[in-house]
Amino acid sequence: MNRPRRLVVEALGCGLLVVALEGAHHGAEHLGVSATEGRLFMSLAAGAVLACLSLVLRPLSGAHFNPALTFADALEDGTPWKDVPLYVLAQFSGGLAGRLIAHLMCGEPLLLTVLAPAATSAHFLTELVSTFGLLVVVRGCARNRPSATPFAVAAYVAATVWFTDSRSLANPALVLARAASSQTSAVHPLDVETLVVSQLLGAALAVCLFRWLQRPARASPPGPWTIICLSPQEGVAELAASLLNRLAAPARVQAIASPPSDEGSVGAQACARQAILVLRLVPAGASRDAALLGEVWQLSPLELHAALRGRLQRFLRERGWLRLYAVGDPFAPGSGDSP
Repeated sequence: MNRPRRLVVEALGCGLLVVALEGAHHGAEHLGVSATEGRLFMSLAAGAVLACLSLVLRPLSGAHFNPALTFADALEDGTPWKDVPLYVLAQFSGGLAGRLIAHLMCGEPLLLTVLAPAATSAHFLTELVSTFGLLVVVRGCARNRPSATPFAVAAYVAATVWFTDSRSLANPALVLARAASSQTSAVHPLDVETLVVSQLLGAALAVCLFRWLQRPARASPPGPWTIICLSPQEGVAELAASLLNRLAAPARVQAIASPPSDEGSVGAQACARQAILVLRLVPAGASRDAALLGEVWQLSPLELHAALRGRLQRFLRERGWLRLYAVGDPFAPGSGDSP
């Protein structure tokens, strides 16, 4: 998807998340439930809706729905910095639109709160810790269990309703949306800056922690390295080069596909039931003649994409070349950026 469509998806996800939370809060008040039962309403609504939105919208935009996640992703060269203000603006706009729609649905007074500023050091620490924990969950899943990311994040967000008092779900967009409210649980507009800064700080600390925890297993000279993909089967080298450029940190690795005629003896090994892929590594500043043999793989054509993606991720991770992403599948820098 191009940039405008990804931004619309981010705004839509934030808006629906706010609508769900406001609806749950209004339903709890309408039923006259206790404070404990009200938190249960919020927890179930946050977890279930976030899981659904992530599963449905994740392939379209990455499904951040959270400026803190977008900020952390940009720190790891995931989201281009030039796109960060657009993503954040779309997320804030979606959150405010969701707040307006929720107030109309619930028949409640609109903007703005009349509460006095109440942010304290305890609130600051609470937002920092909850956002730090969210990024730890996201980073761990993105590296080890990508398919479990929507469920793990939804479970953590649902849990934050119980172990924090902020109810902003470690999300700056929800902080701003809560500030545009007349409810007793709202955030005062003058507290928004303090809470958002604490959340961004928590996200940055989590990124720094994972950079230290997940140092590369093999030390690699500074890049960018060039990876030459060779295969006698049509389309295999091109697929491998495309996946490598999406998964690898662009400052360290650039992949190119070499035509079958350059593969020499590799073509003699080809058979009808297997796809052969050879990866050759060219150090930074060296010519292609100085290529080093990296890997030789035999892959099943029936599950070529899935098997190749998994092997390439391990290959890049071992060398410290894997690009980190907060959520969702990566996309090639600049792809689809035009309207």
